[in-house]
Amino acid sequence: MIDPHQLSTHLFRELHRHPRMSFLQHCGFIALFALYLAPQLPLYTFLIWVIIAITGGLWQWRISNNFGKDISTKLKSHNLASFKIASFAAGLGLGLTALLLPELSFSTRLFVILMLSAIAASELLKLSAYPIVYISFLIGLFLPLLFVLITVNDSPGWELIPPIMIIIGVLYYSAVQRRRDLIDDLIARFGLENDAGEDKLTNIANRRRFDLTLEQVWGQARRSGVPISLIMIDIDYFKKFNDRYGHQAGDKCLMTVAKVLANSAKRATDLVARYGGEEFVILLNQTTRNDAYQLAEEIRQQVESLRIENLDADLGIVTLSMGGVTVYANDSQESINPLKLADIALYRSKEQGRNQVSWYQADVSSNTTSHQH
Repeated sequence: MIDPHQLSTHLFRELHRHPRMSFLQHCGFIALFALYLAPQLPLYTFLIWVIIAITGGLWQWRISNNFGKDISTKLKSHNLASFKIASFAAGLGLGLTALLLPELSFSTRLFVILMLSAIAASELLKLSAYPIVYISFLIGLFLPLLFVLITVNDSPGWELIPPIMIIIGVLYYSAVQRRRDLIDDLIARFGLENDAGEDKLTNIANRRRFDLTLEQVWGQARRSGVPISLIMIDIDYFKKFNDRYGHQAGDKCLMTVAKVLANSAKRATDLVARYGGEEFVILLNQTTRNDAYQLAEEIRQQVESLRIENLDADLGIVTLSMGGVTVYANDSQESINPLKLADIALYRSKEQGRNQVSWYQADVSSNTTSHQH
Protein backbone atom coordinates (compact mmCIF):
# COMPACT_ATOMS: atom_id res chain seq x y z
CA MET A 1 0.00 0.00 0.00
CA ILE A 2 1.05 3.63 -0.42
CA ASP A 3 3.11 5.10 2.39
CA PRO A 4 0.89 7.77 4.06
CA HIS A 5 4.01 9.78 4.86
CA GLN A 6 4.87 9.88 1.17
CA LEU A 7 1.36 11.12 0.39
CA SER A 8 1.78 13.87 2.98
CA THR A 9 5.07 14.86 1.38
CA HIS A 10 3.46 15.21 -2.04
CA LEU A 11 0.69 17.23 -0.44
CA PHE A 12 3.22 19.43 1.34
CA ARG A 13 4.99 20.07 -1.96
CA GLU A 14 1.69 20.92 -3.64
CA LEU A 15 0.83 23.52 -1.03
CA HIS A 16 4.26 25.17 -1.17
CA ARG A 17 4.87 25.47 -4.89
CA HIS A 18 4.67 29.28 -4.72
CA PRO A 19 6.74 30.53 -1.76
CA ARG A 20 7.27 33.89 -3.45
CA MET A 21 3.53 34.49 -3.70
CA SER A 22 3.13 33.54 -0.04
CA PHE A 23 5.78 36.07 0.93
CA LEU A 24 4.13 38.77 -1.20
CA GLN A 25 0.85 38.01 0.58
CA HIS A 26 2.67 38.37 3.91
CA CYS A 27 4.00 41.75 2.79
CA GLY A 28 0.50 42.74 1.71
CA PHE A 29 -0.75 42.17 5.25
CA ILE A 30 2.13 44.27 6.58
CA ALA A 31 1.20 47.08 4.19
CA LEU A 32 -2.44 47.02 5.36
CA PHE A 33 -1.34 47.20 8.99
CA ALA A 34 1.08 50.02 8.14
CA LEU A 35 -1.69 52.21 6.74
CA TYR A 36 -3.33 52.25 10.17
CA LEU A 37 -0.26 52.10 12.41
CA ALA A 38 2.05 54.66 10.79
CA PRO A 39 0.01 57.75 11.79
CA GLN A 40 -0.37 56.57 15.41
CA LEU A 41 3.11 55.31 16.30
CA PRO A 42 6.47 57.00 16.84
CA LEU A 43 8.71 56.49 13.82
CA TYR A 44 11.26 54.43 15.76
CA THR A 45 8.60 52.04 17.09
CA PHE A 46 7.00 51.75 13.66
CA LEU A 47 10.29 50.87 11.94
CA ILE A 48 11.12 48.20 14.53
CA TRP A 49 7.66 46.69 14.01
CA VAL A 50 8.15 46.61 10.21
CA ILE A 51 11.54 44.89 10.51
CA ILE A 52 10.17 42.23 12.88
CA ALA A 53 7.10 41.57 10.72
CA ILE A 54 9.14 41.23 7.50
CA THR A 55 11.78 39.03 9.16
CA GLY A 56 9.20 36.39 10.11
CA GLY A 57 7.87 36.27 6.55
CA LEU A 58 11.39 36.05 5.10
CA TRP A 59 12.22 33.14 7.36
CA GLN A 60 9.13 31.22 6.24
CA TRP A 61 9.86 32.03 2.58
CA ARG A 62 13.44 30.78 2.85
CA ILE A 63 12.44 27.47 4.43
CA SER A 64 9.60 26.93 1.96
CA ASN A 65 11.79 27.85 -1.00
CA ASN A 66 14.53 25.43 0.08
CA PHE A 67 12.00 22.65 0.55
CA GLY A 68 10.66 23.19 -2.96
CA LYS A 69 14.16 22.50 -4.33
CA ASP A 70 14.50 19.27 -2.32
CA ILE A 71 14.06 16.30 -4.65
CA SER A 72 13.83 13.69 -1.89
CA THR A 73 10.73 11.48 -1.99
CA LYS A 74 9.98 11.74 1.71
CA LEU A 75 9.63 14.67 4.04
CA LYS A 76 12.37 14.48 6.64
CA SER A 77 11.51 15.20 10.27
CA HIS A 78 14.01 18.07 10.48
CA ASN A 79 12.36 19.71 7.44
CA LEU A 80 9.00 19.58 9.18
CA ALA A 81 10.46 20.91 12.43
CA SER A 82 12.14 23.75 10.53
CA PHE A 83 8.91 24.71 8.85
CA LYS A 84 7.02 24.57 12.17
CA ILE A 85 9.51 27.03 13.65
CA ALA A 86 9.44 29.23 10.54
CA SER A 87 5.63 29.27 10.52
CA PHE A 88 5.60 30.18 14.20
CA ALA A 89 8.03 33.02 13.45
CA ALA A 90 5.90 34.24 10.52
CA GLY A 91 2.80 34.23 12.71
CA LEU A 92 4.64 35.92 15.58
CA GLY A 93 6.04 38.59 13.27
CA LEU A 94 2.49 39.70 12.50
CA GLY A 95 1.03 38.77 15.89
CA LEU A 96 3.38 41.09 17.76
CA THR A 97 1.31 43.92 16.31
CA ALA A 98 -1.09 43.21 19.19
CA LEU A 99 1.51 44.49 21.67
CA LEU A 100 0.96 47.95 20.18
CA LEU A 101 -2.75 47.99 21.04
CA PRO A 102 -2.41 50.24 24.13
CA GLU A 103 -0.93 52.96 21.89
CA LEU A 104 -3.67 52.75 19.26
CA SER A 105 -7.15 54.20 18.93
CA PHE A 106 -10.15 51.97 19.68
CA SER A 107 -11.09 51.64 16.00
CA THR A 108 -7.52 50.68 15.07
CA ARG A 109 -7.47 48.08 17.85
CA LEU A 110 -10.56 46.45 16.38
CA PHE A 111 -8.95 46.58 12.93
CA VAL A 112 -5.83 44.80 14.22
CA ILE A 113 -7.88 42.06 15.88
CA LEU A 114 -9.99 41.53 12.75
CA MET A 115 -6.89 41.48 10.55
CA LEU A 116 -5.23 38.84 12.71
CA SER A 117 -8.33 36.66 12.33
CA ALA A 118 -8.34 37.19 8.54
CA ILE A 119 -4.64 36.29 8.33
CA ALA A 120 -5.28 33.10 10.29
CA ALA A 121 -8.02 32.08 7.86
CA SER A 122 -5.91 32.95 4.81
CA GLU A 123 -3.13 30.54 5.88
CA LEU A 124 -5.53 27.62 6.32
CA LEU A 125 -5.35 26.30 2.76
CA LYS A 126 -1.57 26.53 2.53
CA LEU A 127 -0.70 25.00 5.88
CA SER A 128 -3.46 22.37 6.19
CA ALA A 129 -1.16 19.67 4.78
CA TYR A 130 0.28 19.45 8.28
CA PRO A 131 -2.15 20.85 10.90
CA ILE A 132 0.66 20.89 13.46
CA VAL A 133 2.45 23.44 11.26
CA TYR A 134 -0.77 25.46 11.04
CA ILE A 135 -1.29 25.45 14.80
CA SER A 136 2.30 26.67 15.19
CA PHE A 137 1.43 29.62 12.98
CA LEU A 138 -1.78 30.28 14.94
CA ILE A 139 0.08 30.22 18.27
CA GLY A 140 2.60 32.74 17.01
CA LEU A 141 -0.18 34.89 15.58
CA PHE A 142 -2.55 34.97 18.56
CA LEU A 143 -0.29 34.54 21.61
CA PRO A 144 0.65 38.25 21.84
CA LEU A 145 -3.01 39.23 21.46
CA LEU A 146 -4.12 36.91 24.25
CA PHE A 147 -1.34 38.26 26.46
CA VAL A 148 -2.48 41.84 25.86
CA LEU A 149 -6.15 41.05 26.44
CA ILE A 150 -5.32 39.34 29.75
CA THR A 151 -2.84 41.89 31.14
CA VAL A 152 -4.05 45.26 29.84
CA ASN A 153 -7.00 46.81 31.64
CA ASP A 154 -8.54 48.50 28.64
CA SER A 155 -11.22 47.95 25.98
CA PRO A 156 -11.49 45.57 24.23
CA GLY A 157 -10.32 43.28 26.99
CA TRP A 158 -10.58 39.76 28.37
CA GLU A 159 -14.17 39.36 27.12
CA LEU A 160 -12.73 38.75 23.63
CA ILE A 161 -10.67 35.77 24.78
CA PRO A 162 -13.48 33.14 24.50
CA PRO A 163 -14.43 34.03 20.89
CA ILE A 164 -10.75 34.13 19.89
CA MET A 165 -10.21 30.68 21.38
CA ILE A 166 -13.27 29.45 19.46
CA ILE A 167 -11.83 30.90 16.24
CA ILE A 168 -8.53 29.10 16.83
CA GLY A 169 -10.33 25.82 17.54
CA VAL A 170 -12.58 26.06 14.49
CA LEU A 171 -9.68 26.92 12.18
CA TYR A 172 -7.58 24.04 13.48
CA TYR A 173 -10.47 21.60 13.11
CA SER A 174 -10.99 22.86 9.54
CA ALA A 175 -7.31 22.25 8.80
CA VAL A 176 -7.60 18.67 10.07
CA GLN A 177 -10.69 18.04 7.94
CA ARG A 178 -9.11 19.59 4.85
CA ARG A 179 -6.01 17.45 5.27
CA ARG A 180 -8.21 14.34 5.25
CA ASP A 181 -9.94 15.50 2.06
CA LEU A 182 -6.65 16.24 0.33
CA ILE A 183 -5.18 12.89 1.38
CA ASP A 184 -8.26 11.18 -0.13
CA ASP A 185 -7.63 13.06 -3.38
CA LEU A 186 -4.00 11.96 -3.39
CA ILE A 187 -4.96 8.33 -2.82
CA ALA A 188 -7.27 8.60 -5.81
CA ARG A 189 -4.43 10.10 -7.80
CA PHE A 190 -1.91 7.42 -6.94
CA GLY A 191 -4.27 4.46 -7.13
CA LEU A 192 -4.16 1.53 -4.73
CA GLU A 193 -0.68 0.10 -5.22
CA ASN A 194 2.26 2.38 -5.84
CA ASP A 195 4.73 -0.27 -7.01
CA ALA A 196 2.28 -1.79 -9.52
CA GLY A 197 1.07 1.59 -10.72
CA GLU A 198 4.22 3.26 -12.05
CA ASP A 199 5.68 3.17 -15.52
CA LYS A 200 9.30 2.12 -15.04
CA LEU A 201 10.71 4.14 -17.94
CA THR A 202 9.05 7.51 -17.36
CA ASN A 203 8.35 7.25 -13.59
CA ILE A 204 4.77 8.44 -14.05
CA ALA A 205 1.57 6.45 -13.58
CA ASN A 206 0.94 3.48 -15.86
CA ARG A 207 -2.28 2.48 -17.60
CA ARG A 208 -3.44 0.22 -14.78
CA ARG A 209 -3.19 2.99 -12.22
CA PHE A 210 -4.89 5.40 -14.59
CA ASP A 211 -7.84 3.04 -15.09
CA LEU A 212 -8.24 2.57 -11.33
CA THR A 213 -8.01 6.27 -10.65
CA LEU A 214 -10.46 7.17 -13.40
CA GLU A 215 -13.07 4.86 -11.90
CA GLN A 216 -12.55 6.36 -8.44
CA VAL A 217 -12.67 9.94 -9.68
CA TRP A 218 -15.71 9.17 -11.84
CA GLY A 219 -17.58 7.84 -8.82
CA GLN A 220 -16.72 10.95 -6.82
CA ALA A 221 -17.79 13.20 -9.68
CA ARG A 222 -21.16 11.49 -9.97
CA ARG A 223 -21.85 12.32 -6.33
CA SER A 224 -20.61 15.92 -6.45
CA GLY A 225 -21.51 16.93 -10.04
CA VAL A 226 -18.08 18.46 -10.77
CA PRO A 227 -16.50 18.38 -14.26
CA ILE A 228 -13.77 15.97 -15.32
CA SER A 229 -11.38 16.79 -18.16
CA LEU A 230 -9.25 14.24 -19.99
CA ILE A 231 -6.39 14.91 -22.41
CA MET A 232 -5.00 12.22 -24.72
CA ILE A 233 -1.49 12.93 -26.04
CA ASP A 234 0.45 11.31 -28.86
CA ILE A 235 4.03 12.05 -29.94
CA ASP A 236 3.89 12.81 -33.66
CA TYR A 237 5.72 10.38 -35.98
CA PHE A 238 7.29 8.60 -33.02
CA LYS A 239 7.72 5.29 -34.86
CA LYS A 240 9.71 7.07 -37.54
CA PHE A 241 11.69 8.80 -34.80
CA ASN A 242 12.61 5.39 -33.34
CA ASP A 243 13.59 4.03 -36.73
CA ARG A 244 15.84 6.98 -37.53
CA TYR A 245 17.45 7.70 -34.15
CA GLY A 246 17.22 4.34 -32.37
CA HIS A 247 15.33 3.07 -29.34
CA GLN A 248 17.70 4.67 -26.83
CA ALA A 249 16.93 8.09 -28.26
CA GLY A 250 13.26 7.12 -28.34
CA ASP A 251 13.30 6.27 -24.63
CA LYS A 252 14.99 9.58 -23.86
CA CYS A 253 12.31 11.39 -25.87
CA LEU A 254 9.55 9.61 -23.93
CA MET A 255 11.14 10.53 -20.61
CA THR A 256 11.52 14.17 -21.68
CA VAL A 257 7.89 14.45 -22.75
CA ALA A 258 6.72 12.70 -19.57
CA LYS A 259 8.67 15.21 -17.47
CA VAL A 260 7.03 18.15 -19.27
CA LEU A 261 3.59 16.62 -18.65
CA ALA A 262 4.28 15.92 -14.98
CA ASN A 263 5.67 19.41 -14.37
CA SER A 264 2.67 21.03 -16.07
CA ALA A 265 -0.08 19.10 -14.26
CA LYS A 266 1.01 19.68 -10.67
CA ARG A 267 -2.20 19.79 -8.65
CA ALA A 268 -2.74 17.08 -6.07
CA THR A 269 -5.82 15.88 -7.96
CA ASP A 270 -4.16 15.70 -11.42
CA LEU A 271 -2.90 12.39 -12.78
CA VAL A 272 -0.41 12.07 -15.63
CA ALA A 273 -0.02 8.54 -17.03
CA ARG A 274 1.70 6.72 -19.86
CA TYR A 275 -1.18 5.02 -21.61
CA GLY A 276 0.94 2.88 -23.91
CA GLY A 277 3.81 3.29 -26.37
CA GLU A 278 4.08 6.97 -27.25
CA GLU A 279 0.61 7.80 -25.88
CA PHE A 280 0.02 9.66 -22.62
CA VAL A 281 -3.11 10.75 -20.81
CA ILE A 282 -3.83 13.48 -18.25
CA LEU A 283 -6.81 13.24 -15.89
CA LEU A 284 -7.91 16.60 -14.51
CA ASN A 285 -10.46 16.34 -11.73
CA GLN A 286 -12.75 19.32 -11.08
CA THR A 287 -11.41 21.13 -14.14
CA THR A 288 -13.42 23.10 -16.70
CA ARG A 289 -12.94 22.94 -20.45
CA ASN A 290 -11.21 26.32 -20.69
CA ASP A 291 -8.66 25.54 -17.97
CA ALA A 292 -7.95 22.07 -19.37
CA TYR A 293 -7.56 23.37 -22.92
CA GLN A 294 -5.18 26.09 -21.76
CA LEU A 295 -3.05 23.48 -19.98
CA ALA A 296 -2.98 21.28 -23.09
CA GLU A 297 -1.90 24.17 -25.30
CA GLU A 298 0.84 25.16 -22.85
CA ILE A 299 2.16 21.59 -22.88
CA ARG A 300 2.12 21.48 -26.69
CA GLN A 301 4.09 24.72 -26.88
CA GLN A 302 6.60 23.61 -24.24
CA VAL A 303 7.43 20.38 -26.09
CA GLU A 304 7.73 22.26 -29.37
CA SER A 305 10.06 24.81 -27.75
CA LEU A 306 12.44 22.00 -26.72
CA ARG A 307 13.40 21.67 -30.42
CA ILE A 308 14.11 17.93 -30.20
CA GLU A 309 15.21 16.94 -33.69
CA ASN A 310 12.89 14.70 -35.72
CA LEU A 311 13.60 15.10 -39.42
CA ASP A 312 10.59 12.91 -40.28
CA ALA A 313 8.16 15.39 -38.69
CA ASP A 314 6.64 18.35 -40.51
CA LEU A 315 8.64 20.94 -38.55
CA GLY A 316 11.75 18.79 -38.23
CA ILE A 317 11.29 18.60 -34.45
CA VAL A 318 9.28 16.52 -31.97
CA THR A 319 5.70 17.75 -31.59
CA LEU A 320 2.50 16.55 -29.91
CA SER A 321 -1.02 15.90 -31.12
CA MET A 322 -3.60 16.24 -28.37
CA GLY A 323 -7.29 15.55 -27.93
CA GLY A 324 -9.39 16.49 -24.92
CA VAL A 325 -12.88 16.26 -23.52
CA THR A 326 -14.69 17.78 -20.56
CA VAL A 327 -17.66 15.87 -19.16
CA TYR A 328 -19.99 15.88 -16.18
CA ALA A 329 -20.43 12.38 -14.79
CA ASN A 330 -23.86 10.82 -14.46
CA ASP A 331 -25.26 7.38 -13.74
CA SER A 332 -25.94 6.60 -17.40
CA GLN A 333 -22.29 6.82 -18.45
CA GLU A 334 -19.46 4.33 -18.07
CA SER A 335 -16.06 5.44 -16.79
CA ILE A 336 -14.47 4.54 -20.15
CA ASN A 337 -16.59 7.04 -22.10
CA PRO A 338 -14.41 10.13 -21.48
CA LEU A 339 -11.38 8.23 -22.73
CA LYS A 340 -13.14 7.26 -25.93
CA LEU A 341 -14.28 10.83 -26.52
CA ALA A 342 -10.79 12.22 -25.92
CA ASP A 343 -9.42 9.63 -28.34
CA ILE A 344 -11.87 10.83 -31.00
CA ALA A 345 -10.59 14.38 -30.50
CA LEU A 346 -6.99 13.12 -30.70
CA TYR A 347 -7.74 11.41 -34.02
CA ARG A 348 -9.15 14.71 -35.24
CA SER A 349 -5.86 16.48 -34.38
CA LYS A 350 -3.91 13.92 -36.38
CA GLU A 351 -6.35 14.12 -39.26
CA GLN A 352 -5.99 17.90 -39.47
CA GLY A 353 -2.21 17.89 -39.61
CA ARG A 354 -0.90 17.07 -36.10
CA ASN A 355 0.89 19.41 -33.66
CA GLN A 356 -2.39 20.83 -32.37
CA VAL A 357 -5.06 20.56 -29.68
CA SER A 358 -8.61 19.46 -30.50
CA TRP A 359 -11.51 19.34 -28.06
CA TYR A 360 -14.44 16.97 -28.29
CA GLN A 361 -18.02 18.18 -28.40
CA ALA A 362 -21.19 16.59 -29.74
CA ASP A 363 -20.14 17.53 -33.27
CA VAL A 364 -16.37 17.28 -33.09
CA SER A 365 -15.95 18.27 -36.71
CA SER A 366 -17.39 21.70 -36.05
CA ASN A 367 -15.99 22.20 -32.56
CA THR A 368 -12.30 21.56 -32.99
CA THR A 369 -9.83 24.12 -31.81
CA SER A 370 -6.43 23.84 -33.38
CA HIS A 371 -3.05 25.56 -33.53
CA GLN A 372 -1.12 24.64 -36.58
CA HIS A 373 2.38 25.78 -37.46
